[in-house]
Amino acid sequence: MKISKSSTPSANRQCPQRIAARHLSAVAALSCCALLPLAIITYADDAQTAKPPAENTRQGSQPDKSPQPDKSPEPDKSPEPDKSPEPDKSPEPDKGPQSNKSPQLNKSPQPETDAEQQSKVQQPSADEKVPAPAPEDEDLAENEEEAAAGSDDQEPTPEIPEEQTPELAVDTDTAKTPRPGKDGAINFATAGDALRKQAARYRAMTVQWQPLAPGGPLAAGDRGPRVAQLRQLLKQFGDYTGQPGPLKIADDQPQRFDTGLKLAVEAYQRRHGMEVTGRADKSTLKELERSPEELARLMELNAERWDKLPAKPGKRYILVNVPDYQLQLVDQERVVLTMKTVVGKSTKRTPEMTTKVVSVVFNPTWTVPRSILLTDLLPKARNNPEAMHKRGYRVVKYGTNRTSPINDASIESAASGKATLRQISGPGNTLGRVKFVIPNKQAIFLHDTQAQSLFEHRHRAFSHGCIRLQQPEELAYTLLKPQGWDRTRVAQATTGDESVTIKVDSPPKLFITYLTAWVDTLGQVQFRPDIYHRDR
Repeated sequence: MKISKSSTPSANRQCPQRIAARHLSAVAALSCCALLPLAIITYADDAQTAKPPAENTRQGSQPDKSPQPDKSPEPDKSPEPDKSPEPDKSPEPDKGPQSNKSPQLNKSPQPETDAEQQSKVQQPSADEKVPAPAPEDEDLAENEEEAAAGSDDQEPTPEIPEEQTPELAVDTDTAKTPRPGKDGAINFATAGDALRKQAARYRAMTVQWQPLAPGGPLAAGDRGPRVAQLRQLLKQFGDYTGQPGPLKIADDQPQRFDTGLKLAVEAYQRRHGMEVTGRADKSTLKELERSPEELARLMELNAERWDKLPAKPGKRYILVNVPDYQLQLVDQERVVLTMKTVVGKSTKRTPEMTTKVVSVVFNPTWTVPRSILLTDLLPKARNNPEAMHKRGYRVVKYGTNRTSPINDASIESAASGKATLRQISGPGNTLGRVKFVIPNKQAIFLHDTQAQSLFEHRHRAFSHGCIRLQQPEELAYTLLKPQGWDRTRVAQATTGDESVTIKVDSPPKLFITYLTAWVDTLGQVQFRPDIYHRDR
């Protein structure tokens, strides 16, 4: 405004006052406009605080703490000074001119309320990761008792989002649900049909099958047409799958005994229960002479044996396959324990039976069966009675519990059928430290043995019919664990000379079988030697 020189002094004095008044009016107007968005933000924050916790959780995951634009009133279009406390809190940035002279802004309350600060502490931002639950140890998933103990030690974590809860439930159920693979048990109900299906495949293979040409053993590095023929044979059986490694490499030298062929020979030997050498040695070449037609007949024969077993063997059972020299303890369709066995020799065959394991005897005594007494022990007792006495044998009359030392009179009493021999409990007992009682008429037991070196052999048919176990204490612990037994208690029970019998609650069924062919849980056909010549 232009002031004329003719103005009076009083007018000149009033002019600055009017100018100051107009300035104050403008500042007040601008301050009201600036405070209006802040009031809107405070109102929105209060509304957020009043919402249920679930709504806060959803909003807490947003990276911007400002209220959603669609939930706030329409922003004021008036200019906003640039000294507002939180310019990013406004619903929409103001593009009008900004004033740098707003004294009221410094005195206004902060737009961030206490409820919003608390929300920031409790709610993770978008950049922050919610800590996931620690994965369960695979070992704890497999040992239900240890898994339960571990879960008791863990504190609840309410910060875990709801969508992660099903994952924890799946992991817990996995420990109780049968898993396919090496630890899965064979399904009794479908085992026979699985063998018949493989038998049909082997019969179809007969059209193109040709026996390996006569010759000596083959090993890695050999070359020749017999190597190529061996490769083709193992490819038909499914043992040869190409060269090892992530990339498929063409067989540019089929007549060379390479790494891929060596692995195929090992797989074939493993499936047929042979010593795994990776060489096509004499025994492997002899096994390769068996035609697919012969193997198909063998599979069909074993399918009938599987059909005789119950379709539902129970939740917990023990399977002993005599030709495989193996024991498996199955619980909830999972193999929880496997061990080597020694079975009856060809002249003292282990019989097939279905029974139960009713009790565990620690430090057992051994009452000699009549057949073993006459054929083995009486001749030894006559030749060296003192040695038999040192080994713990005593003569026991039938119908009584009276024992007498070994001498000529007691030996004759045992030979005439009036008495027998009994070996006292202790470290030298033939049954070892643990015996498993299974009701049967053939006086067969599962038991420990002093001859641990026998388990180093691949073919282990050495006993008089009973089944000797490689890890009897582990089987005792697994069976008695539901009754409160731990490994320490089992170890203590096997010390000393006192015989202790513990009944097994809910006795598991025991299947002693004779199976020379089956399809395992990985879909591979397994063959075992016919040690009792029952496949002919």
